[in-house]
Amino acid sequence: MIGIAAIAVLIFSTVIRSCSNEKIVLAKVSHVLVETDQAISFADSTKGAREWLWEFGNGDKLSSARGQYSYQEPGKYQIRLTINNEREKYFLIEVKNPIDTESQNSIISIYAPSKAMQNELVIFKGIGNAEKWRWEFGETGMVDSREKKTLYAYSQPGIYDVLLSTETTKYPIRHQIEVIAQYQENDTTDVLSLIGLDIKENLQAIALGKSFNLHYNKILNKYLCQDANTLVVINNNKYNDFYSYCQGLKIVGKANKTIIENVLVDLDKENNTCIDKITVIQYDSNQQIQKP
Repeated sequence: MIGIAAIAVLIFSTVIRSCSNEKIVLAKVSHVLVETDQAISFADSTKGAREWLWEFGNGDKLSSARGQYSYQEPGKYQIRLTINNEREKYFLIEVKNPIDTESQNSIISIYAPSKAMQNELVIFKGIGNAEKWRWEFGETGMVDSREKKTLYAYSQPGIYDVLLSTETTKYPIRHQIEVIAQYQENDTTDVLSLIGLDIKENLQAIALGKSFNLHYNKILNKYLCQDANTLVVINNNKYNDFYSYCQGLKIVGKANKTIIENVLVDLDKENNTCIDKITVIQYDSNQQIQKP
């Protein structure tokens, strides 16, 4: 009886083991972490398998025992393999964008002009992969900006060393820029004539009732170093500060159709970047032209 019982147990165990083996899915996927466009390999060697359905979690399907597949978009995907339309096995895949090794290993550099005019806004741009940017433009002796792309205007002419530091650089990146004086001594006459013409056009615009702030501030900031008390001589016999003159031009000029015939300018002898005197020749178009 014991022998028969032992044989029965052995037969039962064998049957159970056989049934269990038939339910085991012997499949694998080559990687669980991949980059977009990187192919993964998949294969199944399940005993008794006749039909395969690989579902890649994004709507794509394949019906072969083995093969390769690549994802086009980053994300987490669950792959499901169905054997003979009854047994299943799951795999979890994470897909990432490829690492930009070129950007990661790129050398930090500066994109900026080598020459600029005094008081001109200059664009400075950091090139490369970094999180922290620190600009020193050489004029203030301080950190002037912490942005990757920034603007700066030099108030004084000269040659300056621009320093850019980041958390990825051991030493600052250097760039030299030459700042040219707003008015050059060797062409002062020509430059002053152009300045006079520009001021004339802006004063005439004020007289015609156009935007006062736009044209007044253009002259004030660009040529007078923001000095509203700059002397204005009208027809060589009347005098005003610049602000009062422009206010009068705004009110009276429009009503009397003031015509600005000519504008002459003088440079400040101590600071040859500022105009310290404006001579205006003007007349009322409703009256006879009177020239000094």
